[in-house]
Amino acid sequence: MSMKAVRAVFMAIVGIGCFMAPLAGEAQPVLEGFRVNPDRLCFRDTFRWGFSYHGLPGGLAAAKDVEIQALWDGPGEQSIRSLLTPARDELQGYAADQGRFEGRTLHFGAPRKAPGEIRYTLRVVLADGREVTSSTSARYVDACPPPAVHTTLAAGPTGRIGFQTTTPSASEFLQAIRPAGTSLIWGDLELPPGPAGRSPAVVVMHGSGGVSVREDRWADELRRAGAATLVLDSFTGRGITFTAEDQSQLSSLAMIGDTYRALELLATHPRIDPARIAVMGFSKGAVAALYSAVTRFQRLHGPAGVRFAQHIAFYPPCLITYIGDGAVTDRPIRLFQGTADDLAPIEPCRAYVERLQRAGADAQLTAYAGAHHQFDRPGDRVRHNPREQNVSRCLWEERPEGQLVSRATGQPFSLDDPCVSRGGSFGPDPVAYRAALEAVKALVGVNQR
Repeated sequence: MSMKAVRAVFMAIVGIGCFMAPLAGEAQPVLEGFRVNPDRLCFRDTFRWGFSYHGLPGGLAAAKDVEIQALWDGPGEQSIRSLLTPARDELQGYAADQGRFEGRTLHFGAPRKAPGEIRYTLRVVLADGREVTSSTSARYVDACPPPAVHTTLAAGPTGRIGFQTTTPSASEFLQAIRPAGTSLIWGDLELPPGPAGRSPAVVVMHGSGGVSVREDRWADELRRAGAATLVLDSFTGRGITFTAEDQSQLSSLAMIGDTYRALELLATHPRIDPARIAVMGFSKGAVAALYSAVTRFQRLHGPAGVRFAQHIAFYPPCLITYIGDGAVTDRPIRLFQGTADDLAPIEPCRAYVERLQRAGADAQLTAYAGAHHQFDRPGDRVRHNPREQNVSRCLWEERPEGQLVSRATGQPFSLDDPCVSRGGSFGPDPVAYRAALEAVKALVGVNQR
């Protein structure tokens, strides 16, 4: 081989070495420490989750995709929709090449079956197309002990707060008839970060699906804004999973009673300002948030000496006219609703708010063009549930003695009424959600009454 050829081979080897050296020294992408804490959970227990990452150029913020898939490993094994996948805006604060992502506190919502395990797979696709994965699992168990019953929060507890409440029918509630039996229900109380002192608080009321990622996200955002939150679960203690397909399981009016009991408890907590406790609800829970403002209901069922500072209702079904429901608190009443909502149509709520305004109430409705039911719930698209019980074509009213009847026919209230149908749409509208979030944070944060 000539000297010229030897020199060419040598230079090629050096060139390859120079090219490979950066690759050899480049940190390889790694995911580790992906876990759910605790990893043994009862239905609607709270948990945290997170994972560490190394060698991700630009961090999670620069990733092409971050997804968490779930597989139910138990009787009837199946892939299930995972709600752990973080939204894109949650990843923007993780721009370093390494770090640890901590998910918000969530309520465990396993399929309501025999105990089993959920296997989660975390998948991160980098900007250059490389893919890295990690897995973990959570065990769904039964026979969990009930929470401790509280009659006061004077000792300043946080976490799961149990209390006794009644479960009246709509007629019993309207006639102030107290059922003989009681139910143990609970809420999860968390205080905002920062120095000790009295803070505002929000009672967060779930909808027909029970406590979900929607309520958890709202609670997280409100705590960041400086408010304590009590995410109230009106279902699990009563043995209810969800009511979307059968609303007869629990009257929405009974949930008003739950909010009043929660208000009474929170007012005794040394870290909470009793004059700044709001109630916020969604769909079925929005009925409780909205109509707990009615003076008649406060007088019949509310605690003495304390009232909600604000009533915040997201897409409530304003389909029933109650006796005296035009006389309400002097505190702010705010409704947030989408114009494309086919489960809780906006027009009856608009009419109710206008009636309240004519009576001098501080009531306002914010409409979001094109937004659907659950527009504030995390998700990827608008979906249709053909089994959802839909009362959007119904109008009922209360007649004397606490009886609800159809306005059209005069027949007693019934979910078998011909006006009740099946099917409804729901899905996210991120722009509407962000606007509503800022409005609610301002309302809760600035009201000092």
